[in-house]
Amino acid sequence: MKYAKRILAVLLVLVLVFGLSGCTAFETKMAKAANKMKKVDNFRSDVSMVMALDMNMLGMSLMDMAMEITGTLDIDKDHGVMKGDLHLDMMDEKSDVLLYVEQDGDLVRTYSSNDGGETWTLKEQPLDGENSAGFTGLFDIGGITDLDKDKLQQLKAIAETFEEIGTEEVKGSEATLYRGKLSMNDVQDRTALVMLLDQLNEQMGTELTEEDLAGISDMPVIIGIDNQSGLITRLAFDMTDMMQSVVGIAMEIYLTQMMEAEGSADVGIDAATLRMMKINVSECSLVADLYDFNAVGDVVIPDSVRSSAVPVDSLPAAS
Repeated sequence: MKYAKRILAVLLVLVLVFGLSGCTAFETKMAKAANKMKKVDNFRSDVSMVMALDMNMLGMSLMDMAMEITGTLDIDKDHGVMKGDLHLDMMDEKSDVLLYVEQDGDLVRTYSSNDGGETWTLKEQPLDGENSAGFTGLFDIGGITDLDKDKLQQLKAIAETFEEIGTEEVKGSEATLYRGKLSMNDVQDRTALVMLLDQLNEQMGTELTEEDLAGISDMPVIIGIDNQSGLITRLAFDMTDMMQSVVGIAMEIYLTQMMEAEGSADVGIDAATLRMMKINVSECSLVADLYDFNAVGDVVIPDSVRSSAVPVDSLPAAS
């Protein structure tokens, strides 16, 4: 179903965007950890992203959709390059994806391969102004390692929501875990929101603005700080309620626009029928364990990848 694929594409981007957009946290210990993270030039992260939702109409299930992404990211903050080796299990279709992502000035290049590196595609994304600064923040673990005066004020404001919940071994070392909540208004830069709006508008044909997403639910966050090194070793985001909020807001605006246009042949379903359709997000989460600090070295994109990559824009459109 074309509509279902659009919803899944939007939600996948939401997981990636908000999982990488970062947050501030409890004041004293987090500030110390952030200062230590500033000295980290490269690190490795094991990631696990899970999303499950169902579409139903009048109580009858139309489709269950589940997705899981697991893998490892090597992040070279110093040079703005990231390498990924990911496994995707999406709607019972499994695939392995190799990634290289780099920032070159105000341009981001993403190289990807789903055949073990035999062939590569290239997607280029121009960035400017706040977007460029925000993307750089991805390599700083969502801006956590770049605490200026304004962000320290945010840190203080959010600190009250966090509490210690115990200890857990992360990558062989004990870490203290803290749980709190992140509001959309506390996201340090607006890059995540801009990317979210772009994806929603592109996939669903809406014209959402930042004001439309003002009612998004808070997002529970767990941050783990290693007891020996004081470095951040775990970031966990429960985005279930937030994604449900986003879906509800986007669907309502989408339906309104469809009804104003008296339906849309593009999705193959009229607005009145679509209004009876409900989307329930049962799980949406991201866990990233960080380790091998300053032990990964430089991440270099091979010349063979650069020279053989085919620009995505030149590929035939998917049917």
